[in-house]
Amino acid sequence: MQYLQEIFNNREIAIGFWIIVLFVFLLLLKVGRSSLKNVLFCMLRKNIIIAFVIFIIYYCGAIYILYRVGFWDLNLLKDTIFWFFFAEIPLLFQALEKGKDKYFFIRTIKNNLALIVILEFLLNIWTFSLGIELVIVPVFVVVGIIYALADRSKEYKSLKKACDIINYVFGLIVLGTFIGHVFNDSSELFNLQTLQGFLFPILILFLNLPLIYGFSLYNLYEQIFVRVKNNKFKNKINIIKFARFSLPKVHAVRTDPDVIMKIIKQEDTDLKEDLERIKKRLDFKIGDHYMKRSNFYITSGIVLAGCFISGINFFNDQFIIHMCAFGLILSIFFLVYSIGLRMRKNEELNMVKKYALINFLYLIKKQYKNLEEFPPIDNPDKLFLYYLETVYDLKEEYDKNVMLLENLLTSFEWGVASNLNNSLYPCIAEIGIAEKDFRDYSVAEFSEYYQNKRSESQQTDDWNLFEMNMKKYIEKYSENIENCYLEFKRYID
Repeated sequence: MQYLQEIFNNREIAIGFWIIVLFVFLLLLKVGRSSLKNVLFCMLRKNIIIAFVIFIIYYCGAIYILYRVGFWDLNLLKDTIFWFFFAEIPLLFQALEKGKDKYFFIRTIKNNLALIVILEFLLNIWTFSLGIELVIVPVFVVVGIIYALADRSKEYKSLKKACDIINYVFGLIVLGTFIGHVFNDSSELFNLQTLQGFLFPILILFLNLPLIYGFSLYNLYEQIFVRVKNNKFKNKINIIKFARFSLPKVHAVRTDPDVIMKIIKQEDTDLKEDLERIKKRLDFKIGDHYMKRSNFYITSGIVLAGCFISGINFFNDQFIIHMCAFGLILSIFFLVYSIGLRMRKNEELNMVKKYALINFLYLIKKQYKNLEEFPPIDNPDKLFLYYLETVYDLKEEYDKNVMLLENLLTSFEWGVASNLNNSLYPCIAEIGIAEKDFRDYSVAEFSEYYQNKRSESQQTDDWNLFEMNMKKYIEKYSENIENCYLEFKRYID
């Protein structure tokens, strides 16, 4: 045990212990053995094995690079194994599922550099005694499960609040323990080994991004090529020549119905015409291309500065060192200018978007403020005032204005706005009131209409089909409103 505690902290030992207990418990149950067998069968599929082998080789290569530059040593072995299983592999599957464009990778970097990640790292430096940790771990797993279940229903709102209180109290205890240790023994926090442990996940993330990007790209290509009948090589070559290594282009091909139909029908000439049409459409997207030149300048400045710094370190000739030093100064000035240029261009574009989308942004902000934790499906008055009026207003605004501004928005902004629009249709269709007629309804008239609609729907003692559908559609709409608000927040505020 002493040897284990030299390698792992008490919390990690407790987590490992309970994982082993859970695994043994599942082996003792017939249902558990069946589930583990299915998981093992999925893991042994040819494509999964190949992906894991490639990922392991690349991960080991990234570790070797860190070792060669003097950063990695055996003290980081535990962190290396931990991050591989609990961070890098989940990131790989996220990339296969969600990595449809470059914004996935920007969000991944932001999430991994977020303040909460830093706090989590700091608060896990010191832990409680092993006995306390063995009790805490299962308790908070159970609390987490209860919280997730309580979050789904309005009836369990008080239970959710109780879980929140438990989490807050525990957070304060851990924070107090951390502050106490900092004052009593700050040397354990401020040392080289702690700094290595903090920087390791950040460095390994950046080193693995090219592979994650490659897997995401391969996944999108595979979704397209699976539709190519008789493994027609010419169609595949045409698509690869068009999209190459661009995720937005591959995603545009995958989501274009005309291209998909041409692939299925194996019409080579028409396929080339559709690919050319997509190229022209993407080239006209101001939102994606307006910042390209300034981004190129910034990248060039960073590369030049890196080259000149390398020249200063690797060459002994005084003339070359002086030239590199002069070049470094120029590249720093160029980098500062490029960053300023990007900020100015970004402000100009944001101002244009803000005025072009002013009504749409107002409706998003209004609806976001009116969102409730649980949609008032059983209260037609609140549903009308807080949700449906804005639903119909957003549909009208999208059709009249936002749809015409596709080229002004970035691909991700357009995708978020389109998802919101797609969530408006089911809400309006389920209500059953035409857009032109909705304005004629007062709150009282809508409430009467809603009650009649509910009473006429299929129902039992436990559920009502109309209410169930409305709940599902309003929740999806609310989720898209939150996504829109977060994406367009810089224009709203």
